[in-house]
Amino acid sequence: MVRVRKLIVQASIIAAAAVLAVPDAHGQNPLFQTGPGLQPSPYAPATGFSSGIGSPLSPYAAPGGLSANPTISPLGRSAAMSSSPAGGGTLANSQYPGAFNPYMYNQGMGYYPSYYQDPFNGYLTGGASVISAQGQFMISKQQQNLMIEQVRQAKIDTRRKIFDEFLYERERTPTLEEEREKGRLQERDRARNAPPVTEVLSAKALNDLLVDLQKLQTKGSLATYRGPALPLVEDDLKRINVTSTKGGGNIGLLKNDGRLSWPVALNGPEFKEERERLNSLAQEVVKQAGFNTPIDGGTLRQMSQDLDKINKSLVRNVGDLPPSQYIEAKRFLGHFDDAIKALQQPDAGNYFTKKIRAKSVAELVDYMTKNGLQFAPAVAGDEGAYVAVHRGLAAYDQALLTQAGDQKGGAEPR
Repeated sequence: MVRVRKLIVQASIIAAAAVLAVPDAHGQNPLFQTGPGLQPSPYAPATGFSSGIGSPLSPYAAPGGLSANPTISPLGRSAAMSSSPAGGGTLANSQYPGAFNPYMYNQGMGYYPSYYQDPFNGYLTGGASVISAQGQFMISKQQQNLMIEQVRQAKIDTRRKIFDEFLYERERTPTLEEEREKGRLQERDRARNAPPVTEVLSAKALNDLLVDLQKLQTKGSLATYRGPALPLVEDDLKRINVTSTKGGGNIGLLKNDGRLSWPVALNGPEFKEERERLNSLAQEVVKQAGFNTPIDGGTLRQMSQDLDKINKSLVRNVGDLPPSQYIEAKRFLGHFDDAIKALQQPDAGNYFTKKIRAKSVAELVDYMTKNGLQFAPAVAGDEGAYVAVHRGLAAYDQALLTQAGDQKGGAEPR
C-alpha cells in the first residue's frame, strides 16, 4: 500500500512538472494563465507566459522572460535543478523552459557570488599583498631620502645665492670715504653757487671752498694751474676772522683791542654790573695775549660767569624785547663765548699778533693752509668783507677747476 502511494505521488509530481513546463498554443502556461477579468500577476515574467511567479507586468522580471523573484514554485525550482549546476545552465538549455535557474546569477544577473576564494588561493593572495606592501614601503623610503637630499641641496644653493648677493652689494656699495667725498663735493657746489647769506656770515661757505682748494693743492693743481690772479682788498682781510682748525673759537669780538660794542637789549641797568666788569676784563686779556703771555685762568672763569648771568637775565626778559633786539643780543653773547674759547688756547696770542698777509685769493689760500687756520664767523660790521671774500674764493675755485679740466680732456679733477 505504501509503495503504491509513493508511486502515485511520484506520478503526480511528474505530471505536474510536465504541465508546468509546456506552454499552450498561445505561449502561456495553462496552470498559471490568468482568466478573463482577472488582474495580471505582479510577478509575471516579461515574455508573456506565466511561470506561477508573476505576470508580464512584473517589475522583477528577468531578461529573457524569467523572473528574478526568489519565491518561486517548488516545481519550478525542481525543474531548474535538472540542468547541471556546475555548468551554470541557462533557460535556453534547460529541459524545462520557464523554470527558475538559481545559477543564472553566475552570469552577472543577480547577487549570487560569482567568485569563490579557496584556502590556498587566499594564502597566496595574502603573501603577494605583503610582498607588494614591502616593496611600496621601500619605494616610499627612497623617495623620502630623495626629497631630503633635494631640500639640503636647495638650502646650499640658497646660501650660495645669499653670499653672492652680499659680494655684489659690497662691491656696488660706496665706501664711507666715497660717501664723505661725495658730500664734500655737494657742499662745495652749494658754496660756489650762491649759497644763503647766513652760510657766508657763519663762514661755512668760505670753509667749504677753502677745503676744496686745499685738496686741489695737495694734488699739485695749484702749482700747475694757478688760475687767475684775483686781488683782495686789504680792509676786507682785516675784518675776516680766523681760528685754529684744532681748538676752535673766534676772537673777532675782541679784535678792536678788547673794546666791546654792546647791543641795545644789553644796555639796560639790570646788566650794568656784569657789563662794566666784562669791558674791563676784555681789554685786560687782549693785552695779555698781545704780549704772548698766558692768560689768567681766574679772569677767564669770571668772564664766563658774568656772561652766563647776562644770558639768564636776557632769557627772563624775552617777553619785554622785540624779536630783532633779542636775536641781536643772543648773537652777541654767542660771539663773546667763542672769544673766551679762543683765549683758552695756548696759541691765543697769534690771533692778535698775526695779520693775514695776502694780496690775492691764491695767497690767502696758501696763508690759511700753512698756518693751520680756517675762517671764523663774522661779527657785527664784518658782513661786507665776508661777502667780498666769498665771491673771490668762489670765482677762483671755478676758474681753477675749469682750467684743470680743459688740460685733462674736460674731466673736472676731484
